[in-house]
Amino acid sequence: MKKITFLVVLALLLSLSTLVACGGGSTPTSTSTTVTMGGTSFDQSSVTVSKGSTITFMTDPTGTTHNLVNGTNGKAAPEAGAPSFGGGQLIGTGKSWVSPPWNTAGTFHVTCTFHPNTMTMTVTVTG
Repeated sequence: MKKITFLVVLALLLSLSTLVACGGGSTPTSTSTTVTMGGTSFDQSSVTVSKGSTITFMTDPTGTTHNLVNGTNGKAAPEAGAPSFGGGQLIGTGKSWVSPPWNTAGTFHVTCTFHPNTMTMTVTVTG
Protein backbone atom coordinates (compact mmCIF):
# COMPACT_ATOMS: atom_id res chain seq x y z
CA MET A 1 0.00 0.00 0.00
CA LYS A 2 2.84 2.40 0.83
CA LYS A 3 4.40 1.70 -2.56
CA ILE A 4 1.15 2.52 -4.41
CA THR A 5 0.65 5.73 -2.43
CA PHE A 6 4.22 6.75 -3.17
CA LEU A 7 3.74 6.12 -6.91
CA VAL A 8 0.47 8.08 -6.99
CA VAL A 9 2.06 11.05 -5.21
CA LEU A 10 5.07 10.88 -7.52
CA ALA A 11 2.83 10.81 -10.61
CA LEU A 12 0.88 13.83 -9.34
CA LEU A 13 4.07 15.80 -8.66
CA LEU A 14 5.42 15.02 -12.13
CA SER A 15 2.13 16.09 -13.73
CA LEU A 16 2.10 19.33 -11.76
CA SER A 17 5.70 20.15 -12.64
CA THR A 18 4.94 19.54 -16.33
CA LEU A 19 1.98 21.93 -16.18
CA VAL A 20 4.05 24.62 -14.52
CA ALA A 21 6.96 24.18 -16.95
CA CYS A 22 4.68 24.35 -19.97
CA GLY A 23 2.70 27.32 -18.69
CA GLY A 24 -0.50 25.35 -18.30
CA GLY A 25 -3.27 27.36 -16.73
CA SER A 26 -1.35 30.62 -16.88
CA THR A 27 -3.04 33.90 -17.68
CA PRO A 28 -1.80 36.23 -20.42
CA THR A 29 0.73 38.76 -19.24
CA SER A 30 -0.31 42.37 -19.42
CA THR A 31 1.87 45.19 -20.58
CA SER A 32 1.74 48.95 -20.38
CA THR A 33 2.13 51.39 -23.24
CA THR A 34 3.21 54.95 -22.43
CA VAL A 35 1.63 57.96 -24.10
CA THR A 36 3.21 61.35 -23.43
CA MET A 37 1.10 64.49 -23.50
CA GLY A 38 2.63 67.86 -24.34
CA GLY A 39 0.96 71.24 -24.22
CA THR A 40 -2.05 70.38 -26.35
CA SER A 41 -1.36 67.02 -27.98
CA PHE A 42 -0.68 63.31 -27.49
CA ASP A 43 2.71 62.16 -28.77
CA GLN A 44 0.85 59.62 -30.93
CA SER A 45 -2.60 59.73 -32.47
CA SER A 46 -3.21 56.00 -32.08
CA VAL A 47 -1.91 53.06 -30.08
CA THR A 48 -2.45 49.32 -30.34
CA VAL A 49 -2.45 47.23 -27.17
CA SER A 50 -3.29 43.63 -26.40
CA LYS A 51 -6.19 42.62 -24.16
CA GLY A 52 -5.38 43.09 -20.49
CA SER A 53 -2.84 45.85 -21.13
CA THR A 54 -2.87 49.30 -19.58
CA ILE A 55 -1.86 52.68 -20.93
CA THR A 56 0.27 55.07 -18.89
CA PHE A 57 -0.60 58.67 -19.74
CA MET A 58 2.26 61.00 -18.79
CA THR A 59 2.20 64.80 -18.94
CA ASP A 60 5.43 66.35 -20.11
CA PRO A 61 7.13 68.38 -17.35
CA THR A 62 6.89 71.45 -19.56
CA GLY A 63 3.31 70.67 -20.62
CA THR A 64 0.01 71.52 -19.02
CA THR A 65 -2.77 69.79 -17.10
CA HIS A 66 -5.07 67.46 -19.04
CA ASN A 67 -8.45 65.87 -18.24
CA LEU A 68 -8.85 62.54 -20.03
CA VAL A 69 -12.18 60.87 -20.77
CA ASN A 70 -13.40 58.07 -23.01
CA GLY A 71 -14.77 59.70 -26.15
CA THR A 72 -13.86 62.13 -28.92
CA ASN A 73 -13.69 65.88 -29.43
CA GLY A 74 -13.44 66.65 -25.72
CA LYS A 75 -16.72 64.94 -24.85
CA ALA A 76 -17.11 62.01 -22.47
CA ALA A 77 -18.91 59.29 -24.43
CA PRO A 78 -17.79 55.93 -23.02
CA GLU A 79 -17.81 53.19 -25.62
CA ALA A 80 -19.00 49.72 -24.62
CA GLY A 81 -15.97 47.68 -23.59
CA ALA A 82 -13.68 50.62 -22.84
CA PRO A 83 -12.32 50.83 -19.29
CA SER A 84 -13.95 53.47 -17.13
CA PHE A 85 -12.17 56.79 -16.76
CA GLY A 86 -14.82 57.84 -14.23
CA GLY A 87 -15.80 61.47 -14.57
CA GLY A 88 -12.41 62.19 -16.13
CA GLN A 89 -8.79 61.73 -15.12
CA LEU A 90 -7.08 65.00 -14.23
CA ILE A 91 -3.34 64.68 -14.85
CA GLY A 92 -1.17 67.58 -13.77
CA THR A 93 2.08 68.80 -15.29
CA GLY A 94 4.83 66.20 -14.87
CA LYS A 95 2.38 63.63 -13.48
CA SER A 96 1.14 60.32 -14.85
CA TRP A 97 -1.90 58.07 -14.61
CA VAL A 98 -2.25 54.39 -15.50
CA SER A 99 -5.53 53.40 -17.11
CA PRO A 100 -7.49 50.37 -15.99
CA PRO A 101 -6.85 47.31 -18.18
CA TRP A 102 -8.24 47.33 -21.71
CA ASN A 103 -10.00 43.94 -21.58
CA THR A 104 -12.24 44.07 -24.67
CA ALA A 105 -10.99 43.81 -28.25
CA GLY A 106 -12.09 46.71 -30.45
CA THR A 107 -11.44 50.34 -31.28
CA PHE A 108 -11.92 53.01 -28.64
CA HIS A 109 -11.17 56.71 -28.17
CA VAL A 110 -9.55 58.90 -25.52
CA THR A 111 -9.83 62.68 -25.54
CA CYS A 112 -8.88 65.65 -23.39
CA THR A 113 -11.75 67.88 -22.30
CA PHE A 114 -9.38 70.87 -22.05
CA HIS A 115 -7.95 70.47 -25.59
CA PRO A 116 -10.79 68.95 -27.63
CA ASN A 117 -9.57 70.00 -31.07
CA THR A 118 -6.07 68.56 -30.82
CA MET A 119 -6.25 65.72 -28.32
CA THR A 120 -8.24 62.73 -29.54
CA MET A 121 -6.46 59.38 -29.65
CA THR A 122 -7.59 56.01 -31.03
CA VAL A 123 -6.91 52.89 -28.97
CA THR A 124 -7.06 49.55 -30.78
CA VAL A 125 -7.23 46.50 -28.51
CA THR A 126 -6.25 43.18 -30.05
CA GLY A 127 -6.59 39.63 -28.91
